[in-house]
Amino acid sequence: MRNGLPRRRFLQLTGLTAGGALLASACGQATVQEAAEPEGPLAYANPQLLVETDWLAENLNKDGLRIIDVRSAEDYAAGHVPNAINLHSRTFIDPDNEVSGVLIPPEAFAALVGGAGIGSDSEVVVYGSGNILWATRVFWALELYGNRNAKVLNGGFAKWAEEERELSTEVPSFPAATFTVEFDPFLLGTFEEVQAAIEDDNAVILDNRSPGEYAGRDVRADRGGHIPGAINQDWVVYLRGTDARTFKTADELTELFNAAGITEDTTVYAHCQTAVRSSVAYFVARLLGYNNVQNYDGAWAEWGNREDTNINTGSNP
Repeated sequence: MRNGLPRRRFLQLTGLTAGGALLASACGQATVQEAAEPEGPLAYANPQLLVETDWLAENLNKDGLRIIDVRSAEDYAAGHVPNAINLHSRTFIDPDNEVSGVLIPPEAFAALVGGAGIGSDSEVVVYGSGNILWATRVFWALELYGNRNAKVLNGGFAKWAEEERELSTEVPSFPAATFTVEFDPFLLGTFEEVQAAIEDDNAVILDNRSPGEYAGRDVRADRGGHIPGAINQDWVVYLRGTDARTFKTADELTELFNAAGITEDTTVYAHCQTAVRSSVAYFVARLLGYNNVQNYDGAWAEWGNREDTNINTGSNP
């Protein structure tokens, strides 16, 4: 169990611009205006991580705020949130890794976001089309590599557009920034750790794929099924709606985690096919203040394609 270890251990790398040049440290961070904290069952432990469309509309021109649109270039060009930077979700995938869908390494990440004007201290709002998936994946990547000031737009672009809010086709330009990587290994699950967790009664392996994938009926690798002992909780259960998906209340999310055997002190290895859907579970954990949930980046793309892994099929763990 990791609870006995220091919570944060960093690998520090100097942030790079897209061109690879080193930059001076970014200017001091502007005062952050937080979204109003909800009350009652919506009272997340970390409500500042999830912003509503009203908040974003009021803060579009806030000094130092960076907005990332992870949709395709075509969708972005057709209209986007004003001042949003287009960093398509696929640019965060490592094309050289033999495991499909794995996140780009820290140097490449620092160059990508630093070149877009996003520093390691920048206040960042991430949004996608509305299904939340890639927004939470990029949120996880930002936190993994050291930015602890990232947020997700609840409902994404779909909710923004539904409400007929202002759209832009202009492409903003921001000065390159320094993204100094502070890699937190406790946010990233590895193959070896997940393998060990199978025999660990104090750990939960959380499978955020569909029931069909989990059971082995929907096969998306050399072999179908699930990691022995894994608990299936389809990522959509954390959200409301079908297009402009929004997060359920804190009470509802806590109940879902409890049903999977997850409490604040549980070490959790969340995964799906390529660690995108499981990033929603990671984000839910952050909202609730659970600090021991890790995203297994290799996911089923790694586990299901290896010949040396144990696999169960059917609806039981």
